[in-house]
Amino acid sequence: MRSTCPTAAALRAEAKLLTMAGLILLGVGFPTTLILAAQALSPEGMSPVLPIAIGAPPIILGYLACHFASQRMVKAKALEAPRR
Repeated sequence: MRSTCPTAAALRAEAKLLTMAGLILLGVGFPTTLILAAQALSPEGMSPVLPIAIGAPPIILGYLACHFASQRMVKAKALEAPRR
């Protein structure tokens, strides 16, 4: 099996894709959590655990996607830096 070293351009493309996925997940997770929390606080509200149970997974996955995108950008920058 042959392994290849990733290029800086490939790492940047992966980082861009991960960033977009992370932002979409965060864009879905935060409003969902806020809406469900507002409904849980209403007089005829639902379970207070429901906003956390439904909203936390997309927020966590979005954060992780953005984190790994950042790590790939650091690796791409290190590959482009001139060696001493």
